[in-house]
Amino acid sequence: GTDVALIRLSQFSANALDDVKESIEGAKDAGAEALIVDVRNNPGGLLEQAVSVTSQFLSDGDVLLEEDASGARKAYAVERGGSATDLPLVVLINPGSASSAEIFAGAIEDHERGHVVGETTFGTGTVLQPYSLRDGSALLLGTKQWLTPKGRLIRKQGIEPDVEVILPIEADLLTPLELETMTVEELLDSEDAQLLKALEVLGQLPGGE
Repeated sequence: GTDVALIRLSQFSANALDDVKESIEGAKDAGAEALIVDVRNNPGGLLEQAVSVTSQFLSDGDVLLEEDASGARKAYAVERGGSATDLPLVVLINPGSASSAEIFAGAIEDHERGHVVGETTFGTGTVLQPYSLRDGSALLLGTKQWLTPKGRLIRKQGIEPDVEVILPIEADLLTPLELETMTVEELLDSEDAQLLKALEVLGQLPGGE
């Protein structure tokens, strides 16, 4: 009952960019006029995939800043040629969203590219450097930290949504596969108030104004 496509990204693995690009093109072919990207309970993954995936939704600027112990910062610029830079967008986050998922949500928020709906993310934003020890073990030491494009700290802070919707931990989060077979009535009666709020923010809530 909407013109919205839901893309659920479970982690930023090695094939995340290809999967997201394929999903965007499939959504466009199906007539989607807006997107919801769900990174709830996404633990993160590869930094380069976070940069590339985020770049699909941004035209220019930076995706994130990386800061070392001395305060020196390195900017990771948006990769040109994104395939969904102009479609209305909502990103769904929750306390299970971490690391690369927080980079993605923070960049969308800082660039005011779309709304971020849900709950504050986990707050993981460090680069861990392994150091081998003589007994064969290794020490992982945080040597750098990630910041949003505007310089907001992710570590121990998380990304706060601009539209907060708190769900009980046991609430059922709807997936694209489930939505394929649901009726409009089942959607509206679901426990996933964050997804329903995303549709409302996009002006696409079935039966809404």
